[in-house]
Formats: sequence, C-alpha cells, structure tokens
Amino acid sequence: MPAGLIALAGIVLSAFSLRLAVSGVSPVLDRVREDVALDAASTGLLAMLPTLGFALTGLLTAAAMRKVSLEALLTVACALAAFGSIARAASSSTAPFLGFSLLIMIGLGIGNVTLPPIIKKYFREHIAPLTAIYSMLLGLSTAAAPFFAVPLADAAGWRFSVGSWAIFSLAAFVPWLLMWVSVRREGARAASSVVPDPTQAVVKPWRSPIGWGLVLLFVGTSSNTFSMFTWLPRVITSYGFSEHQAGLMLAYYAILGLPVSLVVPLLVRRLSRTTGLGLTAVALYALGYLAMLLWPNAQWGSLDAMWVWITIFGLAQASFPLALTLINARTRTTAGAGALSGFGQGVGYLAGCVGPLIFGLLFTWGGSWWTSFGYLWLMLIALTAGVLLTGHRRFLEDRSASDRSVASARE
Repeated sequence: MPAGLIALAGIVLSAFSLRLAVSGVSPVLDRVREDVALDAASTGLLAMLPTLGFALTGLLTAAAMRKVSLEALLTVACALAAFGSIARAASSSTAPFLGFSLLIMIGLGIGNVTLPPIIKKYFREHIAPLTAIYSMLLGLSTAAAPFFAVPLADAAGWRFSVGSWAIFSLAAFVPWLLMWVSVRREGARAASSVVPDPTQAVVKPWRSPIGWGLVLLFVGTSSNTFSMFTWLPRVITSYGFSEHQAGLMLAYYAILGLPVSLVVPLLVRRLSRTTGLGLTAVALYALGYLAMLLWPNAQWGSLDAMWVWITIFGLAQASFPLALTLINARTRTTAGAGALSGFGQGVGYLAGCVGPLIFGLLFTWGGSWWTSFGYLWLMLIALTAGVLLTGHRRFLEDRSASDRSVASARE
C-alpha cells in the first residue's frame, strides 16, 4: 500500500481518537465516583487534566521532533492513549484513575502537536482540505463520545464505556507503526520530520509575532470553548430550563463546531489576510454571550431565543480551526510547523486550562454570570491580539532567516 494512503488512514483515525477519552467520562462520572471515590477536589483536577496534559506535552513534543521522527511520535502517542484508557478503566482508586487519565492526555497531547506537521509533510498540496477533515473529526469525536457513553455503560458498565475508546487509539497505532518501520527500514532520515535543514535549528517561535499570536489564539479559544463545555448546562438551567434541555443545547453547541471546521480551513487558503475572519469569530463570541445574559428567556413564537444565542457564539468556534490551519499556513517547512504547533499549543493550553476554573470561581464569589462572562470577554481581548498578529500572510521561518542575516552581519 502506498505510504500516502497509510499516512491518510493514520491522520483520519488519530484525529477521531483525540477527543473521545476527553469527553467520554463526564456523562458517566457519577457511576465512576461510586467505585473510584472521586471527591470534589479530584473531580475538579480531572476536569483540568486535558488542557493541562496538552500544555505539558506541547513544548516537550516540539523539542522531541528534533531527534525523533513524526511517525515515531505518533506511534508512541497512540500507544500511550490506548494503554492509559484501558488502565484507567481498570482502576479502583483515585490516584491510579487520575494518573492514567494524565497518561492518556499526554498521548493525546502528542497527537495534537504532531498531526499538523505530519499533514504538511505528506500532503503539502492538500493542507486545507485535510486540515478541514482533521478539525471536523475532532469536533465529531467530542460530540460522539458523550452520546454513546451512557448506552455503553448501561449495557456493560462504566468501565467498559470508559475503556472502549482505546480501540480507536489502537486502530490509529497500526498505520503509524507501519510508517515508522518503513522510515527506519529505508534509513530515510531526510524523509522524517527531523530533516537536516539549517532552518530547523534556528526556528524559535517565541521570537516571532506569529508564535505569540498563535499562543494568544489558543489562549482565547480554549478559555472560551472549554468554559462553555464545562459550564453552559449550569448557565442554562439557572435560567429555568430543564437538565434535558440543557443537555440538548450543549450537544447543539458541540455540533456547531463541525460546519465551521469544514469551512474555515478552505477560507484561509483563499484569503490573503485572515484578520476579518478572526475578528468575526470574536464578535460572534461577544454578541452571543451578551444576548444570552440580557434575554435568556426571550421567545419568538414557540422558539426559545436561547437556541439563537447559542447558534451565534457556537459559530464563533471557528477560532479553533483557524488556529489549527494557521500552523501550516504561516510556516514553510515541516520543522517550522512542528515548532510553531508545539509552542502555540503548549503555552496556549497552559494559559487556557484555568479558564473553566476561573469562570466557576467568579460565579461563586460574585453570584452572577456577568462576572464569569466578564472573564471570557477579557479573554476575547487576547484572542483579538492573536488574530491581529497572525492575520498578515507571512512565515515563521522568514523571521528566523532575517535573524540569521543580522547575526552574520554583526560577525
């Protein structure tokens, strides 16, 4: 089978597996608590582990790319996620459950960082459509796991439900193992992510506005979206809606991420500047939140306006595929894409992982959702800055080349 087809299978399977173990636990969390004895503190820690794990692995994976091939990293990522999922499901106490949860997130975090440069490596001429498929599958898996979690738990218990997601990581493991073996057998180091390219040694995203712009995109996006995935049902029920309605509205919010994930990468390919696209997402976030707070119980005939408000800020999730697409759109090389992906996601998720915690604390302290959403509006300032820094069509490596020229002139 051609290497390109194997890589495509690996990309598709990996993309679908990257969120299943994240969103597949919360629907059966009450059943987990009965056996694993998770208290309020450990439950809060469990909620922070995805973004924390993504952040910790971001910078480490970028550094590992200089010594290890992308294929090897993805093989390890799938193995960690699969093993962690099975071991977590078998855990009978708090510490192992949390420890293996972190192991899963480390595996998934490696996949987060490595997939954009692997797309650039094997499908340089088809980056936009493949990024669209990749980001769409992330959204699909985020919505699919909660949908099937409870039926699986009813049929065979929560351990089967929580552990079943390992099968997708194992499926993704196979093509990446084949690719890794092929690269090693051929001795094609130049075909791996660690090409002996002088650009690779000097690509330092933290010295570029593009690097910090991507960080701010992930900070603003993760703070807003993870806060909504965590707290939107609570916000909705506080305005008199039932838990069933709140669940449907959360699922609707998640589904809205699918169409924008398909459209945004294709738009980025066609646009000379992405500033307008990014600022549109910022405006949708801000206006949707404001409308929900001002008119939560408004109705138009038999239609609850809450569905409209969720539609508005749900479409603002376009900021996430925008950030993913810009990893490749603002770099020239696989090494540059890897460095930018690791730095942007690593630092961005680290700063954004506290978003849901701060959102909840502000409501507890202030007793009003206005204070909580005030924090999200503040994060929209960070998102706006990221949009402006990355909007112009320029490349990370060009800054590095300029730095080298200046250094040579000084010598």
